[in-house]
Amino acid sequence: MCEIRFEMPDDDMAVIDAYCSATGRCRTEVIRDVLSIWAKDKLHEATLIMRVSGRNPMRPESDSGHAGT
Repeated sequence: MCEIRFEMPDDDMAVIDAYCSATGRCRTEVIRDVLSIWAKDKLHEATLIMRVSGRNPMRPESDSGHAGT
């Protein structure tokens, strides 16, 4: 697991803190859950876009066997 540090607007943090007070959850747990849901949604969107467009994901350049070209 990696550690992330970032700044957040005070108004947004106040909402998270209020939610934590109301539910007994901690900031880290709430933020981790929100980001996890966002990441799963983005993966789902990308999968649907590739499926509906009839395309396959492009291979990374490092896998192409043409290093530097």
